[in-house]
Amino acid sequence: MTLSLLIVYLSQVRSLSILTASLVLTWMAVIGLAATPAVGTVTDRVGPRKVMLVALLLESLGVGLMGLVDTTAKAFAVATLMALGASGVWGPLSTFIAQVVPDHQRSTAFAVSFMMLNLGLGLGGLIGASIVDVSRPETFMVLYLADAATYLLFWAAIASLRRFGGPVTRDKDDIEVRGGWSVALRDRRLLGVVLASLVLITCGYGSMEAGLAIFITDTAQLSARLIGIVFLVNTLTIVVGQLFVLKWLRGRSRVRLLGLTALLWAASWFLGALVPGFPTWAGITVLLIATLIFALGETVWSPTAPSLINAIAPDHLRGRYNAAQALTWSLGSMLAPVFTGLLIGSGLGVLWAIIIACGCLVAGLLSQLLRRELTPAEDGREVVATA
Repeated sequence: MTLSLLIVYLSQVRSLSILTASLVLTWMAVIGLAATPAVGTVTDRVGPRKVMLVALLLESLGVGLMGLVDTTAKAFAVATLMALGASGVWGPLSTFIAQVVPDHQRSTAFAVSFMMLNLGLGLGGLIGASIVDVSRPETFMVLYLADAATYLLFWAAIASLRRFGGPVTRDKDDIEVRGGWSVALRDRRLLGVVLASLVLITCGYGSMEAGLAIFITDTAQLSARLIGIVFLVNTLTIVVGQLFVLKWLRGRSRVRLLGLTALLWAASWFLGALVPGFPTWAGITVLLIATLIFALGETVWSPTAPSLINAIAPDHLRGRYNAAQALTWSLGSMLAPVFTGLLIGSGLGVLWAIIIACGCLVAGLLSQLLRRELTPAEDGREVVATA
């Protein structure tokens, strides 16, 4: 309900500069990056259920307080609370699902979870945009209080599952593998995937989260209510298209599919750069087309990148390989807001969209260098029969 509106709220309602508002997002990513390793350790010791119960209360409190923020210091303090809460939800939630759902149903469970997550983001964005009015700060206070209440509903659901989500069981012989990270970081395939992913996520998801809303309202001079519609179009495209795209992806080169994602996202941003030059309704139409194209790229990306990482990862280093890939999300979420604030805050929103479109193309080229490093099976071109 509030994710896509934070920069708009801080800059246009609380009168912080766009750069400062963007740095708040970057700060949240820094806190999340720092907290995640500790959250993983605590989850193993006390179980994901207890971690989530504490984290959801923290995030509910933080979200509720965000509606009262009126200074830079308060914005960073509340953002810290929200980031600590968020860091204790997503990782433990995956562990919780893995504990509750039998092994043969986990792929389906995670797929449904991803689709419902996107549906929630789209509907929440639509609800949020329909409530707020930048000329009436009290509407944002109502929105943040309502959003805080939804975390309490989530808390109640987790609290009711008392028999689940206990401590993660560990083998007595489970010891740290010597030189694990040193081995992983010498793998040229891993480094190549991480580099391409970092550029692509920074210019894709990171820039969309940090800059799309403020680009719509500041650069394109369109209504804030359009933000929710844009995110709803994005969500519906993913929910409707994901299963069809999954069938089409089977047996195709994962490296080529990463390149296709880069092309789709670049096309989306290039179209977005044209929006301010059109009359209102034409600009809205172009923006929605660009959103649909970006969402199609997401349906290609979401099953491809995780599959590639796990295809190249040795069993005993799988956690480290996935952790390295996860870092690209945190780093992308840190880099994108700074770049967004500098350019859009200086009135260079169109240039911002063009540059990140070019960044997507660079990521696509980087991903193609991986093809010679991979076997056909790792690249997904060789279908392995499984029971």
